[in-house]
Amino acid sequence: MLRIFEEYFGIHNKPDAHNPQWAYDILNSYDFEFQKNVLEKLQSLLYLKLDLCFVEKNKKESFYEAFTEEIVTANLNGIESEAAFLKPSNSSPPYPVVVVLHDHGGFYYYGKERIFMDDSTQPFIREYREKFYSSKRWALDLLERGFAVFCPDAFYFGKRRFPQELIKIFVDNKTYEQLTSLTEGSYEFIKLFNRISSELEEIIFKNINFYGTNWPSILINEDIAWLNYLLKREDVDKSRIACMGFSLGGFRTLFLSALKKEIKASLVIAFMSEFSKMLGQTSRHTFMVHIPSFTRFLDLPDIAGLILPRKLFVMQCSEDSLFPVDAMKSAVAKIEEYYSRAGCRHNFSYKFYPNPHQFNSYMQKDAFDYLFLNIQK
Repeated sequence: MLRIFEEYFGIHNKPDAHNPQWAYDILNSYDFEFQKNVLEKLQSLLYLKLDLCFVEKNKKESFYEAFTEEIVTANLNGIESEAAFLKPSNSSPPYPVVVVLHDHGGFYYYGKERIFMDDSTQPFIREYREKFYSSKRWALDLLERGFAVFCPDAFYFGKRRFPQELIKIFVDNKTYEQLTSLTEGSYEFIKLFNRISSELEEIIFKNINFYGTNWPSILINEDIAWLNYLLKREDVDKSRIACMGFSLGGFRTLFLSALKKEIKASLVIAFMSEFSKMLGQTSRHTFMVHIPSFTRFLDLPDIAGLILPRKLFVMQCSEDSLFPVDAMKSAVAKIEEYYSRAGCRHNFSYKFYPNPHQFNSYMQKDAFDYLFLNIQK
């Protein structure tokens, strides 16, 4: 049983008895005392290894008029995952790259595909984009502006989705037989797979804790490993790397940008609040963002304080039912205070949009304009 879970959760995600304080490796690279205090507190909450790197196994290229789609399959200590690297036809390497960390949305079967895949034969992706993205394959707009786009699958999504051999352990025989009787990739299969994955989040959260780690550590370690892979590529302009993410992708962007200084500009979209102010009805987020004991020592704006003096744009949805408005406002006020204290207030931006939890066309335009001004020029 342990072997099956090790192969899925990853042997590198447990605390390392020989190097329990990973933050000491990067403390001296931070400029301000409050950043060092945040790192020292964070090191006891997350089990990270900043030198992890996915090793490319193979890649498959598909050529389109406006871009080349490269699907990279890679290995990390026995874990196999995928990322998409989209290269624009209107520019040449080394490319400025936007790392896009995808969202949750209850859509587990696909990860990276939601931002770029042709949805003409994929009803689930089409419905998803209608709800969250103004029906747009918005990665293509980034390509039109000359950016390359790199989007990896997150743990529990896409090629890192929950494997059927583990599903069989947790669901009843009738449900498992129903799933395996359907054609994988069909509308009915994806619908049932998404429902099962959603229902199992709670018990997977418990099993991750029994295993000896926490869910955010797994997510962030794999994002770190993918970024380190990207940094080894010769077709990437290392001086022009940005990171962005909506919802769960915003949470992932926040932590990856805080820990990896190679990211020059960051956009956290619809995921900035003070967790300590979310007791009550808004405390219904995915289990994936819960770091045990986090709010005893830190909060999300403190993590944002690790990004400065680099550029950060926080995009908030004022009608977002997942966060209290006062907690969103106090979060950006706290980040603003950090940037002001460090003498780089001009590098922090935020804006509230009059809409629910989504990354719509108005937000997309502002985000892409911001990226063009800060890493493309």
